[in-house]
Amino acid sequence: MFVVFVLVQLALGFWFFRRTNLDRTKAAFAYTSPNSNGLIVLSFSEIEELTENFKHQIGPKVFKGVLPNKKPVAIKDLNITIKERKYRSAVSKIGSIHHKNLVKLQGYCCELDHRFVVYEYAKNGSVEKYIEDLKLCKKLTWGKRFDICLSVARAICYLHTSCREFMRHGNLKCENVVLEENLEAKVTEFGLGKVVSEASCSSAERDVEDFGKMVLLLVSGCRGVGDLFEWAYKEWMEGRPENIVDKRISGGFNLQELERSLGRV
Repeated sequence: MFVVFVLVQLALGFWFFRRTNLDRTKAAFAYTSPNSNGLIVLSFSEIEELTENFKHQIGPKVFKGVLPNKKPVAIKDLNITIKERKYRSAVSKIGSIHHKNLVKLQGYCCELDHRFVVYEYAKNGSVEKYIEDLKLCKKLTWGKRFDICLSVARAICYLHTSCREFMRHGNLKCENVVLEENLEAKVTEFGLGKVVSEASCSSAERDVEDFGKMVLLLVSGCRGVGDLFEWAYKEWMEGRPENIVDKRISGGFNLQELERSLGRV
């Protein structure tokens, strides 16, 4: 009886081991096999595995994940109810957009009520994090802030004028501008307005207005300060543009670039 018991246990152990390896192989295949649009399609269980059950939150409803090839990704829970056909069509269009200043959409999850999007990972996080942190903000010199503004402007211009179909960002803000290893800026979450809302996305005015707010925030470093636009405009018109510049910036600023920046607000 003892021998039979041992043999049964060994057989069950071998079966479980083979099944586990097979499941891992299937999962790894899903991660690395893009569909015809170049996007990887993941199940909810695979999303849970990639994120270690949503262990590492890096933003509002955004979690860090790691693919089997050790490549990090940022996974956003859209937390929306949308018909599968419409959702797949929207993410397919977003996934076809490529620009050096736009975060690439790499995949998505569309299973039952679960809707996730998978982006390339930006090591240094959002511009908002750098603006709010007293130590990190010192890395945002005047030159770097001006470069970020230019990079975002290029990205939005590309979405508005160079895509096959006009695409509005719809939610442009410092939180949705992330920084690569060398603090190079990329815009993320573009086009999600077409996914999460039925509202018209035919106008560029909202993006232009949001870009102006973002520029002023980068220049001034101020958040939650009454009517920031009114205050900044008054300082500028009365010949005191230097008062608008974030006092935490080391190394000074370029007055000509400041005038150009304020002219875009």
